[in-house]
Amino acid sequence: MKQLLQPAFPLSTSRRAFLRNMAAGTTFALVGARHMRWAAATTQPTELSGTDFRLEIGALPVNFTGTARVSTVVNGQLPAPVLRWREGDVVTLRVSNRLCVPTSIHWHGIIVPAEMDGVPGISFRGIPPGETFVYRFPVNQSGTYWYHSHSRFQEQTGLYGAIVIAPRCGERHRVERDYTVLLSDWTDIDPERVFRLLKRRSDYFNFQERTAGDLLTDVRQRGLRMAVENRLMWGRMRMDRRISPMSRGTRTHTS
Repeated sequence: MKQLLQPAFPLSTSRRAFLRNMAAGTTFALVGARHMRWAAATTQPTELSGTDFRLEIGALPVNFTGTARVSTVVNGQLPAPVLRWREGDVVTLRVSNRLCVPTSIHWHGIIVPAEMDGVPGISFRGIPPGETFVYRFPVNQSGTYWYHSHSRFQEQTGLYGAIVIAPRCGERHRVERDYTVLLSDWTDIDPERVFRLLKRRSDYFNFQERTAGDLLTDVRQRGLRMAVENRLMWGRMRMDRRISPMSRGTRTHTS
């Protein structure tokens, strides 16, 4: 809801937790101490509103599953802050890159001039490390949208957030409280490796495929004809009937 998920290491004085956090420190060094200090020290409200915004993209240590990893965040948050705009306004967003690699932000579903779309190689060159890009465009719509990186797999490591645009003439219905719900996935596996494996075999991570035992169960419950027809239908669609998490260490969270 409005209290978005804030990543943090589990608070524990056990030897195991201590060693796990020491391992995380090694991971931080790989990313770069300067960038990690910025990300860990920055705190911002979970919602930003108005017409002028400053967004800083950096790295942040997280531990969702018991394994220390590094995420890509905006203003030190994962998910990124909710941006609240108003239809008819002109918004300015100064996006600074504190990463060691290029980055970008794409305003998903928002009607913007081509040069403000935020897709590297299409509308602009991306945001190099240490530089700031200024997005500026009129808000010509209302509703709920989202923003995310279009650089490599930074979206999969945390660079995404919600956009809530109030109608020009105000909301049609009065409510006591407005909630922003954001669904996302997290995996401890490098997203580039996930992509490579899925390109080789689309069902690589599906460890719950149906077996001959399942077919016998279907026959008992539905009869032979319906059981066979059902299997053939899924076969024609080339789809797995069962979908499983991509791997152990994958977590789905609701914000």
